[in-house]
Amino acid sequence: MRHSDRPISHPDDDVLGRSDFALALARSIDQLGVAKDGFVIGLVGAWGAGKSSVVELTLRYLKHGEMVRADGYSEPSLQDLEEMSRRFARVEPVTDALIAGNLDVDLWERNHRDSEFLKACGSTEDASLALEYWRLKRKVENDPRNIVVRFSPWLFPGKAELASALISDLARAIGQKLGAEVQEAFASVLSRLAQAVPLAGAATDVITGGAFGGLFASTFDVSDKLAKRLTAGPTLESVRDRLRQALRALGTRKVVVVIDDLDRLTPTEAVEMVSLLKGLGDLPNVIYLLCYDEERLAKLIKTNLRLDGHEFLQKIIQYPVHLPPLDATDISRLLDSDLQEIMPTLRPEDQRRLSYAWLLVLRHYLRTPRDVRRLINAYSVASAGLGDHTDPIDLLVLETIRIYEPSIYNWVRQNLEQLVM
Repeated sequence: MRHSDRPISHPDDDVLGRSDFALALARSIDQLGVAKDGFVIGLVGAWGAGKSSVVELTLRYLKHGEMVRADGYSEPSLQDLEEMSRRFARVEPVTDALIAGNLDVDLWERNHRDSEFLKACGSTEDASLALEYWRLKRKVENDPRNIVVRFSPWLFPGKAELASALISDLARAIGQKLGAEVQEAFASVLSRLAQAVPLAGAATDVITGGAFGGLFASTFDVSDKLAKRLTAGPTLESVRDRLRQALRALGTRKVVVVIDDLDRLTPTEAVEMVSLLKGLGDLPNVIYLLCYDEERLAKLIKTNLRLDGHEFLQKIIQYPVHLPPLDATDISRLLDSDLQEIMPTLRPEDQRRLSYAWLLVLRHYLRTPRDVRRLINAYSVASAGLGDHTDPIDLLVLETIRIYEPSIYNWVRQNLEQLVM
């Protein structure tokens, strides 16, 4: 459903006109020269303003930019690739199932590919375009210039888990792409980190260079065996240097780490995650793309550290990018797009009433794309049960009042006889 709360990932669904913004961001990431020393980009926007959708569009353009370069013969344009992708979308469930099932894709290509593409696409011309898209997609995925890693910090409750999980995800996602040397360098950091975790759950302090500064003074008991593990072998800084050297050798290749919804974390988790990124922000050829509501995240940091959260973020985020602002016209257009799917046959009179409903009620409550999705989902559920007994415009207004003015809605329910004569 277009009106679900899931982010969009295709320009055809971009009602708010943010595709150009996402394309510019993708090109900036792709051509970022200073990434040789590591770089942190912040995608800043209000809660529910559509940051996740912009991220999905950005990653799509990042991949398509590589696909343009991957074809040394025809060099299709981005527009050509979008047209190819529309054809490929018909057969994509088949290819996704192959990959998800860990089946032999090369064997399938030799024996079944052409017939499956033709069956899904319906014509030789469409199948040819879909095949070309598949060829370029496979070529880029097998040898990417930008390796994308997604990390969800809210899945891990403690800072030891955060540090270990982030390093593990990086190692898993890029180790096979970049070779044994990089994978072993990540493994060395993770191994050294794992040795410190039993001490005090202070893996973030370790990974950010705090070493063992106050850990041995803690109240935790350290056995002789554990102490030997922590004092033997290479230091954490030496394995970090080894990892830096391995990543620096990537040349023009980069790792793009996407971390969305930092503002969903608790104050403690938010500080731990941002501190972890501060320590890992200097990894060569690694770009972090962080998505957050600055006011909310700054407040979380202030709650935990008792200092100015905005200043704290300025020390970590090297380049903040703000979402294009939305106005009432943008929200109205998004609402209208969704309503056309669930109210496709409104009479002219109802269309006028819907316009009045927007001017008098809806525009005062709908400020972000998430607000629109929330209302549309609520209306869809209510209409499924009451649609045959209610006026669609009245029901839309009532659902708005129920969501945003529950006390008024309850009063209406309790005094319905006085309102309906």
